[in-house]
Amino acid sequence: MNDELAFKCHLWIGTSFISEEEYLSYFELDYSTQGDFDHPNYKRCQFCLDVAIDWYDEDYISIIPRLGKEVDLDMLLSEAPVRSGEKEKIKEQCSRLGIDKANAIFCYSEPEFTVPQPHKTNFNGLKYIGVFEG
Repeated sequence: MNDELAFKCHLWIGTSFISEEEYLSYFELDYSTQGDFDHPNYKRCQFCLDVAIDWYDEDYISIIPRLGKEVDLDMLLSEAPVRSGEKEKIKEQCSRLGIDKANAIFCYSEPEFTVPQPHKTNFNGLKYIGVFEG
């Protein structure tokens, strides 16, 4: 892969069987105040609240459609926007977190983004796995 195209991918993996509407509402941005994050009517989405940001850039998020059942991590990671050499590291971290099967994965790759420490343990039913090369 061309190093100029490399990026960092923050990855969340887990199992969620809530409704699709409820799952996607976790990421729903509020455009009602036209970017005025200080406006009293501005509502941060739950993802933004969970990672302590006001807003996220939709160009940098990959919300991969959930599967109807849990599958092994190799199958799930085939959809992840990470370098193939990173997949073993991801599986090792998942194992440390008690994840051996899952049905959901999403990635956020905005260059300046960091996940606050200590981070939450539950993000819409998923766990934060870490940051990997994409």
